[in-house]
Amino acid sequence: MIVDAFSADAIPVHLITREAIAIYMAKLRPHGVLQLHLSNRNLELASVATGAAAANGLIVRVNEATDLWDVDNFRLLGTNAAVARREEDFGTLAQRDDWVRQEPDPAQEVWSDEYSNIAAALVRKLKE
Repeated sequence: MIVDAFSADAIPVHLITREAIAIYMAKLRPHGVLQLHLSNRNLELASVATGAAAANGLIVRVNEATDLWDVDNFRLLGTNAAVARREEDFGTLAQRDDWVRQEPDPAQEVWSDEYSNIAAALVRKLKE
């Protein structure tokens, strides 16, 4: 399943919460992988997705290709996260150096339907 609902710099917060990740995974087959496109010029969202996935007992691998521009086709290859139940579900993606396994930051509160912190995501992006 692919979630690519981010348009420009607008972020539909409700699509990367703990509850949203649980709904996506409930729709996937047992060895399915969820792919989230998380590119954003102003906010760091990979750790948000990692926290929401980890809160559901899931594993996350992130690909950060933010430095690769395809100017001729007007596109930026950005931040993507793959979410799975088990390491084996990633298949050959797990052997690739550009898909790095992520661990949740215990100091970062998990985004939920009741909580999100856009300001912290902005600060994390500024520190990159």
